[in-house]
Amino acid sequence: MNYSPQASLPQGMTRRDVIAVISEIGPHLNLSGAAVYVLTKLIGCTSDKHWTEANAEPTFYGTQDTMAERLHLSARQLRNHERNFERQGLLIRDTKANGAREAGTGRGLRFTPIKARFSELLALRDQRRADTKHMKELKSLRSVRLRRFKEAMERLSPEASDDAVVCCIVSRFEAWPRSDRLMSLGLERLEAHVAEAGALCGELEEWLENQPNASCKPATNFRSFIQEDSEETLSVICTEGMDRRSAGKPAHDSLRKAEPIGSEECLENEGAAESGVINPKVEALFEPEQLFQLSSSDFQTALSMRSNEVTVEAVIEAAHDMLCPLGINYSAWRLACGVMGRHAAALCVLLLDANRDHPQTPVRNAGGALRGMIRAHQRGKLNLVGSMIGLQRRRGF
Repeated sequence: MNYSPQASLPQGMTRRDVIAVISEIGPHLNLSGAAVYVLTKLIGCTSDKHWTEANAEPTFYGTQDTMAERLHLSARQLRNHERNFERQGLLIRDTKANGAREAGTGRGLRFTPIKARFSELLALRDQRRADTKHMKELKSLRSVRLRRFKEAMERLSPEASDDAVVCCIVSRFEAWPRSDRLMSLGLERLEAHVAEAGALCGELEEWLENQPNASCKPATNFRSFIQEDSEETLSVICTEGMDRRSAGKPAHDSLRKAEPIGSEECLENEGAAESGVINPKVEALFEPEQLFQLSSSDFQTALSMRSNEVTVEAVIEAAHDMLCPLGINYSAWRLACGVMGRHAAALCVLLLDANRDHPQTPVRNAGGALRGMIRAHQRGKLNLVGSMIGLQRRRGF
């Protein structure tokens, strides 16, 4: 393929940008790590102005032996790399029969192909970045659906382990890839997996709705089916100082109190949020149709793209989809779900989004505000009810 020496880099781009792009997309050009290293070093030894001038051809004139020694390679290894780059259309070898290069005659390794294709390489880099960003969003959404599946599993009665439908659902769940392997699936396979995960959650929830005797307690023999449950057991022993009594003395009559009684640092309080039980006050606020009316137009669009019906799960997943537009890190969302539950976390995101246009105190940093709401919840100071009432009044309801 012939490349015109008239080609030049996009305005403002230099040799440094070429090296950065090659380093980033090298694996997508079928280049190994060693090949990327050699190629960028060769490019770094060319003249910077030859990349920016339209009529110039960036060329490497160094001797093979000297460059091989500098790269800690043998001359044969470097020659093999050069031939590989030529086969892939990344350079043109214009040398003498013995491989010699001469700056005076302009003979050497010419990188005109890369210079001519640089706009194409930039587009490839941008596409790969977009794909990676989308895959991270899908990975986070899979985490949302994993929590949803676990919560549904906790509602199964002990007798459900003998049901053929449940066994089939659990068997399909066991085939889910681990979270640390999701990015290796590729975009298309990951999209298909996340869609299948949502469908499986819906099947289990539909089965539960049709079972009048379903309890809120987990089946004892279902715990092992959740392969990604890295959390410790939910029954946490309080770390507060214990008021011990010696043997033979009456037991404390205050032990009849069921809720955690430790301070804010007590691990028992931290474990309470993971029980899967929805706070009644939060549950009362979580009326999907009402939330749709209170949410912003952006949130309503995200919700409409998720589902034709306004459901609880659609609201939660719409809140997840709003993380990136709001500038909220996925780690903050995962922390919120773990500390206060998915429902309360979704309400927080909805409130932060709706209050971006607050007349007195608009939300400027939604990510920082969410982490502040998490800390307030841990201190027992988060008032979602009051926030929802304020949003209702501002919306005129």
